[in-house]
Amino acid sequence: MPFSTSQSLQELYLDCRSELEAVLFARLRCRETAADLSQEAFVRLCRSGDLSQVGNLKAYLFRTAQNLLFDHYRSQNVRNAAIADWPEPTLPDAPDLRCAETVALGEQALDSLIGALAELSPLCQRIFYLNRFEGLKQREIAEQLNVSVRTVEDNIKRALLHCAQTLGQP
Repeated sequence: MPFSTSQSLQELYLDCRSELEAVLFARLRCRETAADLSQEAFVRLCRSGDLSQVGNLKAYLFRTAQNLLFDHYRSQNVRNAAIADWPEPTLPDAPDLRCAETVALGEQALDSLIGALAELSPLCQRIFYLNRFEGLKQREIAEQLNVSVRTVEDNIKRALLHCAQTLGQP
């Protein structure tokens, strides 16, 4: 079939696109990739310039698609090899936080912390609460409670030290 115009490429596209995609799908088992490779084969054919020397344009198209398929397999193999070489993520040896003993120890520590906070003065409790649970900055707490920033800092420090001593931490 002699070839000389873009009209022939358009006819080839209309005649062979479905068949080419079906052939590619049979090998790939992925419709999207088959459609992409088919499209790329047509694009390469359009960009190849003078095709007047090609005796069988359909065979040339299918050979181009086959070469694209081989390129696809090669790149997929390289990608898979790169993924296989990637080390498996390992988790550090962490204690199982779901065991009964860990839960009991956590509850005991929480009770101790609540008790320690209850021993603080009401102003110290309020400042600590606003800072640690409400997320207010020291200046905001000072303005809200009408105290100095230094008072806020001292009370936060006092609360943290008291909680650390109660929990047995330095």
